[in-house]
Amino acid sequence: MADRPSILITGGGAAGLSLAARLLSTPALADLPICIVDVLRRSEKNDRTWCFWEHEEGPFESVVTHRWDHLWFYQGDFARRMKIAPYVYKMIRASDFYGYVNKLLDAAPNVRREYGQVAAVGTEGDKAYAEVNGRRIYADYCFNSIPFEKIDKRKVYYLDQHFRGWFIKTPADAFVPNEAILMDYRLPQEEETRFVYVMPSSAREALVEVAIFSNNHLQAEQYDQILANYLAAHHPATEGYEIKEVEDGVIPMTDFAFRRGEGRLIQIGTAGGDTRASSGYTFWYIQQRITKILQQLEAGKHPFTRESLPALRHRFYDHVLLKVLQDRHYPGDLLFRRLFAKNPAARLLAFLNGQTSFVKDILVMSTAPTKNFLQALLSPRRRNTAVIKSE
Repeated sequence: MADRPSILITGGGAAGLSLAARLLSTPALADLPICIVDVLRRSEKNDRTWCFWEHEEGPFESVVTHRWDHLWFYQGDFARRMKIAPYVYKMIRASDFYGYVNKLLDAAPNVRREYGQVAAVGTEGDKAYAEVNGRRIYADYCFNSIPFEKIDKRKVYYLDQHFRGWFIKTPADAFVPNEAILMDYRLPQEEETRFVYVMPSSAREALVEVAIFSNNHLQAEQYDQILANYLAAHHPATEGYEIKEVEDGVIPMTDFAFRRGEGRLIQIGTAGGDTRASSGYTFWYIQQRITKILQQLEAGKHPFTRESLPALRHRFYDHVLLKVLQDRHYPGDLLFRRLFAKNPAARLLAFLNGQTSFVKDILVMSTAPTKNFLQALLSPRRRNTAVIKSE
């Protein structure tokens, strides 16, 4: 590259730290001046867990906590065990990720960190900037993951995926280490979409987490009761378990049109639309976006990347699915049952990752309740409607 741009990264979460680490791990870009600004001092706490599937080694393979090659799906009396090759389901714990990235950053003389409240980010001429503690920091490009845009939920489809999970240890063997439960809908749905997933790391240790797609959040003790009831009903071998750690959080699932960038400012992470609106998965999508950014920088080009036609196509699918779920055109648990019952595992996982061709898209969508989806697509927005029962 003839010019060596300076890089400003605002936000020290998964997106910002992933970009910094991957810049340092790319030989042609490893010596670019990098400034990372975050409101908090460096963290190595295990404050979240990222799970995703992919069919190749990823950029953070060395900190993958566990891998599974078989997944289970449950709903009502339906159960399916799936061999997911060529995919592998992976888990990364935040503490391992932070530790790995912080070690890279500490060893890099071209990286500096600043801490403070980021009041604004923007672009000015041929520079980007961030306003931090009353002053401006300038760079050639600013990659921002702090969500400054306000979402008017009256004008878009929006569901929170709110979750709470326990890392448990059992006194006796209770799990198959290479088999995880991706979705288990065998719990009261309460006119929402609710499921539990179980990610064992050994025969006696697992992450057990409940996820709910709704805008009605619960109290901590209510999530805990759901988890306790679920384990008692469906995993009696866990009796006497000990809760070692707890995690919780909220992921926005929305068709809101996040701005991906303007001038020298590039939005990344959830702030840049890198959360999959139909599932809440984010970490894998962040890495796909960063790969394109790195390719642009290596070629000496502006790092802004436009969405491909397949990506736009999948955003439209997400919009329709959100409309189906939020306006309750079809129960979410029965919808996912149909998808998992009628599709090869690899095809469905590829579809959920946005990696399918248009022909494969049609094959997957033909297994959904077509009549209900068409009604959702053609109908005006509804509010506070009752659940429409399946045909």
